[in-house]
Amino acid sequence: MKTQTNILRRLFVTFVAQEWIGDVAMAFNPPEEIDATDHLLSLTLNELHAIKDRDGSSDEFVDAVAWGHYGPFEVRVVDAVQAYFGVSQLGEITQQTLDAAKAGELPALETQTPDVDRTHLLQSWMLTYGAYALLFACEAENITHAIEQCENANPGEAIIGAFKVPTACLGQTPTLDQVDHVREMVTLQTAQAAAALA
Repeated sequence: MKTQTNILRRLFVTFVAQEWIGDVAMAFNPPEEIDATDHLLSLTLNELHAIKDRDGSSDEFVDAVAWGHYGPFEVRVVDAVQAYFGVSQLGEITQQTLDAAKAGELPALETQTPDVDRTHLLQSWMLTYGAYALLFACEAENITHAIEQCENANPGEAIIGAFKVPTACLGQTPTLDQVDHVREMVTLQTAQAAAALA
């Protein structure tokens, strides 16, 4: 039975967005910590035991499109899952422990605190909105947070697209290639939004 003193443990996995450079997927932004607790608790014991980093089984922990990323990526999960269950190998997780996690009966991890400073998770986002595809810039944790800010600042306006501003463009004058890359991202997202609305 879930008690009021127990807080559902949260699983944070490492998401690394990448870009194709030639035929090689290269990291373009710093790694992000993403809450993947819901996916973890939807897995069976056999699926948990079979998780591998940088594999389809780990990719499923993150909805990259929901985070505004449409390119290649990798997800590192194994260490986080082992820490979540307090084991040194995934094979040590038992059905009883998994059931307890799904029921919210595992005590909160001691390392978690309710008032964690999350400002380091903020990233620069650019959104297009309104009938004339106006631009809105903000700092947000994820695409949902960015959209909320745009909606609050521009009530009643439709959100057309949203994307993260590449880290390489921040704090310095971007190169022509970086400017072209951002312009392509805006054009692509605007076209996708227009197609969806058609």
